[in-house]
Amino acid sequence: MATFKKEYCNWIKYREYPDLMERDYHLSGEEASGNSTGNYYENMNNVWNDTLRHLKMAQEEGKQYLLLTHGWSTSRLGQITSRSQIRKLMRSKEATPYIVRKNCIQHDSVFLAAIRPLI
Repeated sequence: MATFKKEYCNWIKYREYPDLMERDYHLSGEEASGNSTGNYYENMNNVWNDTLRHLKMAQEEGKQYLLLTHGWSTSRLGQITSRSQIRKLMRSKEATPYIVRKNCIQHDSVFLAAIRPLI
């Protein structure tokens, strides 16, 4: 399986990429997903589902990239966070139809998904 590019630059530069859609998860998972249940683990599951929905939307709209801003300050080994949910989804088979993994960029604060064009 192709691995993601890793970069440690100022992530703001990704906003200059062409045909970009952006989704902000830097808020807490429940606020970011827009679907708060009050249960932390359900909210983290909502982040997964919302991200998958945005991948599909970006592909349908002909976008080249989806920028997912997730932050890093609350991320710790073993902790379930928006960042960990997004990274796990991007490695999963569910994301495969929507992304080109070798062109995706994993950053400490964001994930830049390269969207697979519709044929």
